[in-house]
Amino acid sequence: MTPPTKRRRMPNCTTRLLSLAIISLLATISIFSPAALASPSSASDVQVIVYAGPKPKECSNDNISKAAGNDGKLNKIIPNSIVGLHFTATIDPTSTASRSLLGKVIESSKSGMGIAPSFPVGQGKVISGLDLGLIGLCRGSSAYIIVPPHLGYGSLGKPNVGVEPETTLRYDVEILDVQPPIPNDFVKIDVNHDWLISVDEAKVYFDSLGQAIDLEGLWKEEDKDHDGFISWEEFTGPKGSEGPPSDATKKHGRRQRQAAADTTTKPKKREQKKVNNQQAQTAERQSIDDVATLLRSIDTDNDGKISKIELANTFRSLGQEMTEEFWRESDPDRDGYVSFEEFVGDSGTTATSTATDKTVENGDGEEL
Repeated sequence: MTPPTKRRRMPNCTTRLLSLAIISLLATISIFSPAALASPSSASDVQVIVYAGPKPKECSNDNISKAAGNDGKLNKIIPNSIVGLHFTATIDPTSTASRSLLGKVIESSKSGMGIAPSFPVGQGKVISGLDLGLIGLCRGSSAYIIVPPHLGYGSLGKPNVGVEPETTLRYDVEILDVQPPIPNDFVKIDVNHDWLISVDEAKVYFDSLGQAIDLEGLWKEEDKDHDGFISWEEFTGPKGSEGPPSDATKKHGRRQRQAAADTTTKPKKREQKKVNNQQAQTAERQSIDDVATLLRSIDTDNDGKISKIELANTFRSLGQEMTEEFWRESDPDRDGYVSFEEFVGDSGTTATSTATDKTVENGDGEEL
């Protein structure tokens, strides 16, 4: 994934992705089955016998380049490399199960259209034993790969092709082509492996490359559903051949991401709201305290209310004269005194209630 130039778009590797088009043929070859059928793998349990072409020690991927005349192809199978091969699957003579099928072909890529399948090695596209046995073989070689039951079809077998449980398989493979692994920038960026790229993950990735990029513009281009994340489907950069295992997994990842965001964002919002409320209450109490202090300074006889004389004396102390109009506005109920409620004007009942509560709490015995 490289920074955009003229367009804010993650670069494609269309040319190299075309080499994977043949992978769709795997759907018609039942011997290529989910690796989930196998037990935990061990390369030492798989026997590989090279009977034609270069041996593993006779080939190397050192100094591979297009200039060497091989169009960048690899000489040796490595994990995640794209392998094109022909295969023929049979029951191995050492198998104690499926003995009735000995000498018979279970499946072969040479039957039917005879098109050699192509797939990334080591990603569970085929049974575990075949995945393990292919690694290290040379382009142009032919080999037998003997797969024990626990790395093949295990205790379930493969009834639709006649393979019984606990059957040892033999693959006769011919390695036709080995392409380098397709870059997978998506996996590099998606550090928490939830199959969704966040803005933070993208920023960390580009910062690690020392590349400045307009993330806001990039998100407008890539985030088609505007959910704040770039999904595997939305991502237009190189993403190899390893994709999300299932929609359920992606949704679970999204829920995990959202739950993680909620656990950090919601408490912060609640804490900030609490702080804001405390600040507002403090400011309100301070305002009430200021008003109460001013009222006490005018209420010279400490009866909790201001008389006309007390208010007039306050004006005189400030070098002013209180007008009758001001008094009438200050004493709207015309009882001859200015109460706390009348004194604070629009503050009204709330201020009175708070001030009264504070008086009780302070225990000063004065009802303002």
